[in-house]
Amino acid sequence: MMNKDFAVIGKNVPRIDSIPKVTGEARYTCDLKLPGMLWGAILRSPHPHAKILRVNLERAKGLTGVRAVITAEDVPQNRFSFIQALADKNIFCREEARYIGDEIAAVAAVDRDTAEEALQLIEVEYEPLPAVFDPEAAMAPDAPRVHDRENNIVYEFHKSFGEVDKAFELCDVVCEDRYLTHQLAHCCMETSNCIAQVDSSGGLTLYVNTQAPHTQRQELARILGLPIGKIRVVNSNMGGGFGSKLVMDMKGPIAACLSMRTNKPVKIINSRQEEFSTAKTRYPYIMDIKVGATKEGRILSRQARVIVDNGAYNDKGPSTLSFASMMFNVLYDVPNTQFDACLVYTNKQFGTAFRGFGNPQIAFATECQLDDLAKRLKMDPIELRMKNLNKPNSMTTHGARITSCGMQECMEVSAKAIGWSEKRREPKKFRGIGMANMVHSGAGSRYYGFNSNDAFVKIADDGTVTLITSALDMGQGAQTTMAQIVAEELGVKMESLKVLTNDTDLTPYDLGSYGSRATFICGNAAKLAARDARKELVFVAGEMLEANPEDLVVKNGVVHVAGSPGKSIPVAEIVQYSVSKKGSSISGRGHFVDTLASGADITAGYLTHIPTFAFATQMAEVEVDPETGKVKVLKIVAAHDTGTAINPVSAEGQIEGGVVQGFGYALMEKLSVKDGRVENISFLDYKIPNSGDIPDIETILVETEDPDGPFGAKGVGEPGLVPTAPAIVNAIYDAIGVRFKELPVTPEQVLKALRDRPR
Repeated sequence: MMNKDFAVIGKNVPRIDSIPKVTGEARYTCDLKLPGMLWGAILRSPHPHAKILRVNLERAKGLTGVRAVITAEDVPQNRFSFIQALADKNIFCREEARYIGDEIAAVAAVDRDTAEEALQLIEVEYEPLPAVFDPEAAMAPDAPRVHDRENNIVYEFHKSFGEVDKAFELCDVVCEDRYLTHQLAHCCMETSNCIAQVDSSGGLTLYVNTQAPHTQRQELARILGLPIGKIRVVNSNMGGGFGSKLVMDMKGPIAACLSMRTNKPVKIINSRQEEFSTAKTRYPYIMDIKVGATKEGRILSRQARVIVDNGAYNDKGPSTLSFASMMFNVLYDVPNTQFDACLVYTNKQFGTAFRGFGNPQIAFATECQLDDLAKRLKMDPIELRMKNLNKPNSMTTHGARITSCGMQECMEVSAKAIGWSEKRREPKKFRGIGMANMVHSGAGSRYYGFNSNDAFVKIADDGTVTLITSALDMGQGAQTTMAQIVAEELGVKMESLKVLTNDTDLTPYDLGSYGSRATFICGNAAKLAARDARKELVFVAGEMLEANPEDLVVKNGVVHVAGSPGKSIPVAEIVQYSVSKKGSSISGRGHFVDTLASGADITAGYLTHIPTFAFATQMAEVEVDPETGKVKVLKIVAAHDTGTAINPVSAEGQIEGGVVQGFGYALMEKLSVKDGRVENISFLDYKIPNSGDIPDIETILVETEDPDGPFGAKGVGEPGLVPTAPAIVNAIYDAIGVRFKELPVTPEQVLKALRDRPR
């Protein structure tokens, strides 16, 4: 059972960055103005595929106020990708452009208007080449080649457990369907941007809104051919990430090259149109899914064949595919599974990480199909899932170690909250309820062979506690969570905490804030650092109080002898004494290494990569207007297994934010791409949920206390999005009896389905 005597863990502590943000005091990269700073702008290809025959820069160079104009001829030719073995992207196109938006040239000028005018003066002669936009068509032997290679299949993934075909023969009911999802924009309120500054010693500082400063530092060094020690990455406040700012894009190296050319700081900011038309997207999936069960509802076999539209270049596609397959194999106790996938080049803007990391796509398909299986079995969808649920303290047949698991409780409490039994028993016309479960990593992954972190705590002589951590805050409240962990472990008040996170010259190496890993990995390191500092603190306090350090209690910033609260001394006085009398400051270091389960082999890896799993159930109630086809979501209940909720209100906020994104994924959002060109390049045309669309959201935290997480916690950032779309689509099916297998489900599609359905 969880410790109910926590001072700050489990409390609704206000976020430590809340006041600066609501008052406008917080500074973002786009707010920074450095002395002598120039504006950068990028010329991009207007063609989805074309040879570059000639580039003439003379008119642009002659424009008053222009300080530099560069192309591929002026920059290093090192190729880049997140996975270096698949590197295929240069800073600028040299001979071919491969999507509308590919970088051709860049300018630096005294102001933004001059930089934009200079772009218009660059003359480029193109020879259009055949292009391909559909991933299935791109797989054909005679399809146009996006890159100079044998075919457009850039990566294949195959994983099989058990005897899938034989198991299907034993099934009484088999369902097989195709499901489609499309490209989505991240829609961060802050567009992608950076400032590069080269100093007199040749050192490069990049001010950027990134989720992974240390890996971006490595990426910059790789593509620019610079020593890592010459590069510093400084992260400001971030106006949203959702995976879009995890891997470097070309603005960073372009700004750096312009700064090197001019010896001035150079700022580049995406316009909103550029963000929609050139920034990386969620990967579209084509999924052929098959599932089979006995008449009693025991699922014996599942199979997935997946085609992923990679776009023109490589980024997170292979990792996303691998993760999606993991979640496909873990969700429910299915002994026989098979996952086969291809990642395919097309002449479109390319994909990257997006909240859920491939899991929302696969969850949409599998959870919708599970409802169809339940119908064919004449079984309640909850009953079918209960017969196959994951259980705590178990090992799956695929090698996944499940520690804490609240799946059963999530289903039970969400069903009660939405009135599942009553509403299924007494349905109303054009109203329906649906559900979906999900599994996700609650602690990132050991994909790189490690999943570790360091943290440092120092206590000043006024009692101020400074935590140096790599847990980057991109709006999810990581700084507050880390502060709560340190305050609890050290025994001080939250008001005494300061958190430093944003500079690679200051913070220890870390893989970044993504994959719901920060609370688990960085939180454990912060806890260990606080514990180390506490040892020093009570040792000195024991000398001052003439007491055994083991008998001392630290609480609310005061150290006292257990059982004798009157015999006490404030933390500040202890530090002052230690510094002035002993010549020693008080600090602590925490080093957390996420180790594999005994006997696991990281080279075999796969499901042993995931340290712990988070589970959730979401249920949706909808009403369909038969005259317009509009789907109104009346209520969503989101029951999530969070381990110990470090800050319940923050966890609820994360889940609610994920639900809203999932709502948009289900019913609204899709980049409209015609012949490689994005047509909806503003919020007027690309629809996301607004305050009037959002339904009543009831969030339920199921606290299972993970044995390996800090104070029992595990990650909650990504899971809120994953089951929302299938829950809504299943509710639509319950309301009108029509199964939609493509996202988003628009009013036009609903109206057509209502008109076409059998009477």
